[in-house]
Amino acid sequence: MSIAPVSTLTDPSFQANPKSKKRDSLTQEDFLNLFITQMRYQNPLEPIDNFQMASQMAQFTSLEALTNVNKTLGTIANFQTSMHNLQGVGLIGKKVETVGHHLSINQGRVSEGYYQLSRPGKATIQIFDAQGRLIRVIDEGLKDGSKHQVVWDGKNQQGLLQPDGIYVFNVSAVDEKGVSVPAETRLIDIVNRVSFENGVIYLQGRTKKMTLSDIIAISG
Repeated sequence: MSIAPVSTLTDPSFQANPKSKKRDSLTQEDFLNLFITQMRYQNPLEPIDNFQMASQMAQFTSLEALTNVNKTLGTIANFQTSMHNLQGVGLIGKKVETVGHHLSINQGRVSEGYYQLSRPGKATIQIFDAQGRLIRVIDEGLKDGSKHQVVWDGKNQQGLLQPDGIYVFNVSAVDEKGVSVPAETRLIDIVNRVSFENGVIYLQGRTKKMTLSDIIAISG
């Protein structure tokens, strides 16, 4: 008795679809189709033994469990995304502290900026306009390693009040031996808009665009 081999040409369920895309992995439905086809075309004189049957059923069960896990993880990811979106919207109008070196002048009022030296040193603040021109130099004197506010009245070196806009401050410092002292700069901004781009939440402040991970502290 001759048994016809399993062939994709004799089984209608495996006919090639010219429009189907090549896939690198089997889905749960593919696995089930293969299993049913194997049972249909098995040799009656040499049927699949119990061990093979149990092994394939275990593989099918594992595939089904992994599929359910992926669905659950997808649901959790969507929930976390929704929570982040709500968190971002809730920050509109809030003051946030973030790493940066920008200041803004709005109706003559200068926004808040801070710096912190890694160790004591003599600090100098330079203020640049939007075109990168140096407009003000502020001698801070000797400062310790605590947090210090950038005190700028919004005027240039000649005492003229500068127009509303975005400005950059740079802090440099040297210790008593003239060795450069690293400084970290921060700013206080007010979130006025939230945008969602490629799954990432961006907060637009008056001076810069930031993400949730950029925020160090939030105040009212």
